[in-house]
This record gives sequence, structure tokens and C-alpha cells, in this order.
Amino acid sequence: MKRRVVPTCLALVTLLTGILIGRYSAPISKVTAPATMPVAEEKMSGTQERDGSRVAPATPPPAVAHSTAETTSENPSAAHLIDEIKGALAQPTSRHTYATLSKLVDAVDPSNVREIVNLTQNLSKQQDKSSLAWLVFARWAEFNPAEAINFAQSMPAGSDRDRAMSSVVSAWAENDSGGALAWTQQMAPGSTRDQTMQTVVGAIAQKDPAAALALLKNFPNSRNRDSLYSTVFNRWANNDPSAAADQASRLPSGTGRDNALQMVASIWTSQDPEAAFSWANSLSTGQVRNRALQSVIAGWANRDPQKAASVALSLPAGSAREQSISLVAGQWGRTDAHAALNWLEDLPSSESRERALSSVLQSWAQIEPGPAAEYVASLPPGRIQQNAINYVAWQLASTDIETAIAWFQKLPPDSAQHQALTNVVSKWSEADPHAAADFAAHIPDVGQRKSLMANVSRQWARTDPQAALAWADGLPEASSRDAVLPAILGAVAEGDPAQAAQMLFRLSPAAQENAINTIASQWANDDPQGAGGWAATLPEGKARERALENVIARWSEIDPHSAGNWLSTLPSGGSRDSAVATYAGRIAGSDPQTAAQWAETIGNENVRNTQIESIVHNWLNTDSSAAKTWVAASSLPNEIKTRLLNQK
Repeated sequence: MKRRVVPTCLALVTLLTGILIGRYSAPISKVTAPATMPVAEEKMSGTQERDGSRVAPATPPPAVAHSTAETTSENPSAAHLIDEIKGALAQPTSRHTYATLSKLVDAVDPSNVREIVNLTQNLSKQQDKSSLAWLVFARWAEFNPAEAINFAQSMPAGSDRDRAMSSVVSAWAENDSGGALAWTQQMAPGSTRDQTMQTVVGAIAQKDPAAALALLKNFPNSRNRDSLYSTVFNRWANNDPSAAADQASRLPSGTGRDNALQMVASIWTSQDPEAAFSWANSLSTGQVRNRALQSVIAGWANRDPQKAASVALSLPAGSAREQSISLVAGQWGRTDAHAALNWLEDLPSSESRERALSSVLQSWAQIEPGPAAEYVASLPPGRIQQNAINYVAWQLASTDIETAIAWFQKLPPDSAQHQALTNVVSKWSEADPHAAADFAAHIPDVGQRKSLMANVSRQWARTDPQAALAWADGLPEASSRDAVLPAILGAVAEGDPAQAAQMLFRLSPAAQENAINTIASQWANDDPQGAGGWAATLPEGKARERALENVIARWSEIDPHSAGNWLSTLPSGGSRDSAVATYAGRIAGSDPQTAAQWAETIGNENVRNTQIESIVHNWLNTDSSAAKTWVAASSLPNEIKTRLLNQK
């Protein structure tokens, strides 16, 4: 009997995560394995899946005769087997332990399977439970898959049920792909069915990839079918990459063909990069060829970057060559940055060389940020150094903040150093915002200090607003507090604008205006009426005007009718005039006549006439007759009327 082999627990985890089956609120009707293998997916009838739950198909597959013999714990063979399994589990976890369990599970049969499953479900150690469950349910599926799948479906929703279902389907597909396929096809459409189908098709492809491909060609067009091509050609290319490549190139153009060709390219390269390159280079010119070449060269660069570099340079000028050079540089930079840099230095200056150099430096910074930082500091000023400084600073700050600080302080005092400092402090604030904020507060340059303090405090307030506020309140200078408190209130306003509004008293009058604008904008995104009500409580002045403008601008995008109704309740004044001007400007494109009528209610004559003239000017371009009729009857001064009516 063909057995399943799972070499390590890591492999088990990989298999389990491939199929997530059965997070259902109640078990579904029992099914039994069908006798024949359909050649195409059938349309579902009966009750359909909703939100991930399944129901039984309208016509259950025919039953398969199986033993229903059950034993009790008195059965000597079952008891003996349980003792041996417990003994194996008592040993330190290792490959040997797993192999021992696999051999012991060979003794599971219809007479003792229920007791072994019961043992599995009652294990206290999750790792033991996971390993044994996979083996036991796979074994059960070998001699009675219908009974095994029905039992797994009856389990409570959760990871144990998922694990049992995954094991059964995998083993069933390995031993009886036709039966597993027919059962899967009767599942209601959804992600669970898609994932199960991937396992089944993979099992068919392992034995007969041509049959699996023929099966897929009869499936309806869908994203799931496209992804299944990758599964089939993964198996096929591992066994016969040349044949797989030939069949992949014959597929109709589309995502499925692209997936298949890239899969073949990747796998073939791992086996024979020269042959893979020859094949990819022979494809018709276009995106498919370029992608295949990139897959080949990227894989080749992992094995032999020097050879891959030579091959990349042999390509004719064009996007495929440029992308290949960048790919090689990036891969080479992870293993030997100095060799990659030496290679690039011999290339003529070009945009592709610059991109490749950036790729090397970025890869190097991820592996060895310290040496990469020293190299970047030695580069001549320019775009390459600027870009490199950005990601080197980020990577260096992620691993060693003290080294990062010492490094950027050595850089020339220019925009590159400022950007490096911003990146370092930003990354630092993720791990220790208090220390990063204190550091920012002591930057000599006043403008940069305020900018960094605001950035750090804003980021800090998103995770711990009270701590950020306490730090800000403790700053000795009012100007420093005014620099950071608006940023903190803005971050608070993202989640609770009403709370942020209550904190305005912490700011000086001069700093309140910017904070009010931020709060009004944030609040209006989710609750424009609430934001408008708050803005209307502010005293007349610039802050109130800006707040109402922000609220009305957002509200008129969401619900212009409600915004207009609310706007009509505002008392006369400068803030109402500003809000009406904003509202009229927002609706003028869709309803210029209403916009002009609103503009006529503005109290300030200069503001009113300017707004009306702007609206009518555009209106004349879309409906000249209606616009001129309105202008003639309007209250505009004769001078403006004449100018507008004579507009051509």
C-alpha cells in the first residue's frame, strides 16, 4: 500500500497551511466517495455556500462499502498500539520519533481507528497532537476516505478540524485522485473548495501531469483555474521541464499561461540554468519572454551570479537586459556585494547601471548595514548616494541605533544628511519613542528639530497618546510645545476627534489654529455633522473660518444636500461667508445655478462678487444661454454683468 511520507514537522506545517478547510459553525451532511472520476467541474445545484459555510450537494455520491467494526479500550491490539504510541511520544521530539509514529500508524485499521483518533484528540501537547493527527487521519483515508472525511466534518470548528480535513483530502487524493476530485467538485463554490481543489489537482499532477492539464482545460475560466496551472506545472517541471515548457507555451494567452511559464522557468533553472535560459530566450518577444528570462536569470544569480551577470550582458539592448542586470546585481549583492560592485564599475554609465547599483546597495544594507553605510558615505554626492543613504539609514537604525547616529553625523551637512537623520529617528521612534523624541529635541538646527519632534510625537501618539502628551507637557519651552502638540492632537484626532478637540486648551492661541484645522478635517471624514457642530461653537475668527471651510469641503463631497441644509442654519458673519464660498465652489461643477444662488447670500460684497464671477465664468462655457439669463436677473453690479455677458 502506498503510504504518505512527511519527513519533518516543518513539512507538516507547510502542508497544513496549504489547505484551510472547514471553519464552519455546524457539521455538514455526510457524504461518501463516488466511484468514478469526472472530467470537468459540474455546476452546483441545491443549497449554496454563504460566507464560508458548506452544505451537502443535491445528489450525494454513491456509498462505498466499509467496515463499521468498532472496539472498546478492552481490545488488546488497540491497547497495545496505544501504549506503543504513548511510548514514542514520550521520547524527545526528533525525526526518529516521527518516523516511529509513522510506522506505528501503519497498524491502524477499521477495528481500532476510532480509539486511536480518541487518543489523538485527548493529547495535551499540541505538537504531539498535530503530528499524530496528520498521520492517523491520513491512514484512515487510505482504507475508508468517506468515513474519515465524515468524521473530520463532524469535529468542532477550529484548527484540529482543519488539520483532520487537510490530512484526509491529501491522503485521499494521493491514493484515489478520482474519488477525491469528485468529492471536491460537489463542494459549494468558495475559497475552501479552491484550496481543496489545489491539493487534489496537485496529487493528480504528481502522477500524470498531462491528465491534470487536460482536466484543467475543461474547468471554467476563473482566477482559481489560473492558479491551478502553477500547481500542475510545478509538479510537471520537476519531473520533465522540457515537456512542461512545451505544454505551457501552448496554453492560451492570459494569467494562467504566464503563471505556468514562470513556474517552469523557475524550476528548470534550479536544475539546468543553461537549458532554461536557451528555452526562455527562444520565446516570442514580449512580456512573457521577459518574465521568463527574469525568472531564469534571478534563479541563476542565486547559484552562480558571475555567470548570470555574463548572460544578462549578452542580451540585446532593451527592457529585458536592463531588468536582468538589476536582478543579478540585487542577488549578487546579498552574497558578495564587493564583487557585484566591481562588476558594475566596469559597465558604462547609464540609468540601468544606476538602478543596478541601487539594487546592490539595498541588498547589501539588508545583510550588512554597517559596511554598506561606510561605502555609501564614500560615494560622490548625487542621486545614487541620496537614494542609498535613505535605505541604509533605515536598515542601520533597525539593527544598531547608536551606530546609525554616529554614521549620519559623519555625513556632510546637506539634504542627504537631513534625510538620513529623518529616517534614523523615524525608525528609532518605533522601538523607543521617548528616547527618539528626547534626541530630536536636542538637534541644533531649529527647523529640523521642530520637524523631527513633530514627526516623532505624531507617531508616538498613535500608539500611546497619553505618554506623548506627558512628554510634550514637560518640554521647557513654549515654542517646543507648540511644535509638537498639534502633531499629537492630529494623531489623536485620527481615532477620536472629539477627544482631540478637548485637548486644545494645552496649546497657545497661536498654535491652536493649525490644530483646529487638523481636527476639523479628521472629524469631518466620519461625522461631518458632528464636526460642523463643534466648529460652530468656536469664536468668530480665522480658526473658525478655516474649520468650517474644512468641514464643508468634506461634507459637500459626501452629501451636498445635507451640507447645504446645515449651512443654511449658520448665522451671518465672516465664517459663514467662507463656508458658503467653499460650498458654492464645490457644487458649481454639477449645479452652477444653485452654486450661484448660494454665492448671492454671501454678506461681504467683494467676496460675493468674486465668487459669483468665478462660477458664472465656468458656467458660460458649459451652458451659455442659461448662464446669461441668470446674470441678467442677478444683483451683480452692472460693470460685472456687462463683463460677463460680453464674455466669448
